[in-house]
Amino acid sequence: MVVIGASIQSILADEFARQPTDPRQRVLETVEELAMDFGLDAVELYLDGLFLFPDVVDEGLLADIGRLQQRLGLTLTAHLPYVWVDISAGNELTRRASVEAIVRAIQACAPLDITSFVLHATGPFGNEFSPGVSDPEQSLFLRLTLAAIDRSFADLTRVVPDAPLAVETMDGFPFAWQAPLVERYDLGICCDVSHLLVRGEDPIAFLDAWLPRIRQLHLHGVREQVLGVNLRRRIDHRALGGPGELVDVPRLLNHLTTRGFTGPVILENLSRADLVQSVATIKEALGQ
Repeated sequence: MVVIGASIQSILADEFARQPTDPRQRVLETVEELAMDFGLDAVELYLDGLFLFPDVVDEGLLADIGRLQQRLGLTLTAHLPYVWVDISAGNELTRRASVEAIVRAIQACAPLDITSFVLHATGPFGNEFSPGVSDPEQSLFLRLTLAAIDRSFADLTRVVPDAPLAVETMDGFPFAWQAPLVERYDLGICCDVSHLLVRGEDPIAFLDAWLPRIRQLHLHGVREQVLGVNLRRRIDHRALGGPGELVDVPRLLNHLTTRGFTGPVILENLSRADLVQSVATIKEALGQ
């Protein structure tokens, strides 16, 4: 049976903007709230916090989370840094600094039992220019990007060889272009179902093609936004369920169960209200 969980950002993204009185304690309370009040079995940590909020998220806090993990019997995943981080950068100074940030984040998680580390192989620039390119050989930027990803995967697998890395499917950069590198370095995959839907890809077909490598899933609502006559776009990171929802949650969960997937499915919402609706949608699909 799949393990249902949520990103810690589902609650803390809003609350940190309001500057909680005791942010360290609030992080610990949030982990426990997701487990006890929401009834979830997995939590995904946000490791950008190590660099964006170093006075809050440090090795001491991670050690406290480790003790909480043991007490609650939680599955933990961790999203590696991606804010102002880009391991696909053709600028070698930027690429090396990004790899160093990711390595430090992985090493800081030594007190924890992390099932998978979610990794963005491309940054905002890659997602920005790639949608207009049909073949990576047509673009100098894309050739530089893929070469940089190659070097970064080589660095990461050499420095942190035992880290369970899971390369995420992105909404802009086609996974197919980086798939040969994922296979070359024997990496795992984080299948973001909603990113695939935004790209117009069938997540079930992707699951069937890559299931042996998939360490975890990301899941969030997708809606179609009308921009004008015959002009629409898909937007994600919304609540699951409700009118216009493009994610077929019952079909997805049934398929995962049929295929024997037992990894974590992480709800990647960005507000408490969206998380509440998403959890209710999941429980209804599971008949709970």
